[in-house]
Amino acid sequence: ALSKPLDEAFSLWQQLLENPGVPQIRSPEQTLSSLQLLGALYRIRGKPLQALGSSLLLLSLCRRLGDTVGTGGALCQLTWALLHLGCPQQAQV
Repeated sequence: ALSKPLDEAFSLWQQLLENPGVPQIRSPEQTLSSLQLLGALYRIRGKPLQALGSSLLLLSLCRRLGDTVGTGGALCQLTWALLHLGCPQQAQV
């Protein structure tokens, strides 16, 4: 029940980012922060699969925006999620 708002937010972000290219957003910085926060909340809730999904969205947006620092952070989040899912081979770069 407590994850329902997070899941709804994830679904909205997924819809926004499903098309290629840079989405029409007011503040790229705020959007990136929101996706980082979504992943962090999933990690706190002990939901690594959902954290993985939000990190993939974050990675996609960072790449579209050309944000190399953000891309590195998203890759770190992906690595965490993969390790917690028991997939160390997939976590290797």
